Amino acid sequence: MIPIAMLAFAALTKSAQFPFSGWLLGAMVAPTPSSALLHSATMVKAGVYLLLRLAVVMNNNYVGQMVYLVGGFTFLAASCLAITVSDGKKVLAYSTISNLGLIVACAGAGYQETVWAAVFLIIFHAVSKSMLFQCVGAIENTTGSRDIEDMQGLIMRFPKLAFILMIGIAGMFLAPFGMLVSKWAALKAFVDARSALMILFVVFGSATTMFYWTKWFAKILGVNPNKSRDLTKPNEYISMFFHAILLVALCVCFPLVSKYVVLPLTGEMYGNASAVISQGNIIVMVIMIVALLVIPTFCYLLTRNAGVKEVMAYMGGDNAGDNVRFLDSVGEPKELQVSNWYMEDVFGEKKLFTPSVIISTLIILVLLCTIVGGAF
Repeated sequence: MIPIAMLAFAALTKSAQFPFSGWLLGAMVAPTPSSALLHSATMVKAGVYLLLRLAVVMNNNYVGQMVYLVGGFTFLAASCLAITVSDGKKVLAYSTISNLGLIVACAGAGYQETVWAAVFLIIFHAVSKSMLFQCVGAIENTTGSRDIEDMQGLIMRFPKLAFILMIGIAGMFLAPFGMLVSKWAALKAFVDARSALMILFVVFGSATTMFYWTKWFAKILGVNPNKSRDLTKPNEYISMFFHAILLVALCVCFPLVSKYVVLPLTGEMYGNASAVISQGNIIVMVIMIVALLVIPTFCYLLTRNAGVKEVMAYMGGDNAGDNVRFLDSVGEPKELQVSNWYMEDVFGEKKLFTPSVIISTLIILVLLCTIVGGAF
């Protein structure tokens, strides 16, 4: 077990798991194209890929226990930390660490179902996060800021950038995109294995993940009539739209990717290639995809020639002539702004980061000592 433990330990550092997450957060100062290439699609995936190849020999032993505990804890802790920051790239960085944690946990568990889920998590995370990094870079170049609070009403100011950003965010946490399906498969495997701690990590980590993505999503859809020139170059849009189309295509072709890409890999590792999700679940996914594409198109065709009468929105007071300003209780005009709550007073970076490092360090030290002691 000692060589396997050392390889797993090295992979944990490469995968930016707690307590080794600092290097990935520091690397966010790099230009966003570098972040898109290195921190979502290639470099950080090397560590989790090694763990996936070791998954079979980590099943039901202390090495696997070390890996899935560190991964599960990182998934939850990094998700909580992502809630407390408003810098777009830092949110993406914590989200990357968090999702890598779930992949690591799936690999450490060593079940065929969790490996299946981990491979899909790698695929969807690489495409979604690469697109998101590029999009945030384009937004910063155009608006001069990558702060989420400055993205109020992005859908009205820069519709193309907002559209790409929303697809990327949806790909990270909404059904029927593969990230959510993979999390469901991982949770089912941990439930079947009666691993109460990992069930808690996955459930609460997924809940906090939904929280910070929903905050960002809502900010994009806010009201802001101020328009300015989009500085994003056509070749940048080519890359981002390619990723968006690829993400949707992966969602549509989910059963085919499972059958011809993922199941052959798990079959090679475990000696069989049994399906992880049932035919009924695949049918539900297809229905959701159809609804996602058909219903908005049908509504658009139904209403495009309908007469529209614009009315003022009610904002809890008198409008000041438009839908973005209102008169307050003393008659002063105020601009409508919706601000997110980052809960820094509850569990901000200063309160949560150091304890996370300490807890994960103790997990690794205790289990490494157990492995080495047991070997001798």
